[in-house]
Amino acid sequence: VAKDRKCTAFPPVKPALVASGTHLVEPDTMAAKDGNLITAATYEGHPEFIQHFMKALGGNISGSNKKNPLSLWGTFK
Repeated sequence: VAKDRKCTAFPPVKPALVASGTHLVEPDTMAAKDGNLITAATYEGHPEFIQHFMKALGGNISGSNKKNPLSLWGTFK
């Protein structure tokens, strides 16, 4: 799935990603997006990860820059 694509991950996963042919993005950004593949290295990347994820679903995030919790609700069939 990740071969020839950009992603980031928790450091111990790096050797497996490189071995699989992934183009690893060092965590200078908290999340990486390559097409429909969205990855984050740690929980610190959640805000950027959620932004990419919501945009991929066609949503829009707006509001203040306060660090308020975000809840996503949905039904999966």
